[in-house]
Amino acid sequence: MGQALSARLVARARAVPILKKLPLFQGLLEDELLKVLGMCKATQLAAGETLFEQGDEGDSLYILLAGELEIVVAGKGVVHVMAPGEVVGEIGLVCGSFRRTAGARAREDCVLLHLFADIFHETVKKHPRLGYVIMRNVAHTLAQRLVEKNQSRD
Repeated sequence: MGQALSARLVARARAVPILKKLPLFQGLLEDELLKVLGMCKATQLAAGETLFEQGDEGDSLYILLAGELEIVVAGKGVVHVMAPGEVVGEIGLVCGSFRRTAGARAREDCVLLHLFADIFHETVKKHPRLGYVIMRNVAHTLAQRLVEKNQSRD
């Protein structure tokens, strides 16, 4: 086995326990988590760098593994600071091409996993359980946010 392949296998083995802890992947089996890793691309941002702007076309989601991301809404400023384990861009995964409802920028150096909707949808055609579990978790997260937002208006 080559050194590069060996290093990739070790990195993937270390990433699986991290993914297991994320609400987005709750209920997935280890081999399904490896499929998820295969769908993702690692992305790094330096502190102050913009991930995307509000209004940008969005067709993917990001999973924050390290660092902090600020979620910024025009006219409101920073509305949330993401910590490792949180996800941004779920609507892009569910709806495909969609305008971002907020912007995101790195508050400090960040490491993220980037999951494109088209790759996700192609993969779940072959592995429907994987798609069902992730979409159920996305729906749960979005519903929770809606309830919290509605309750905060009282």
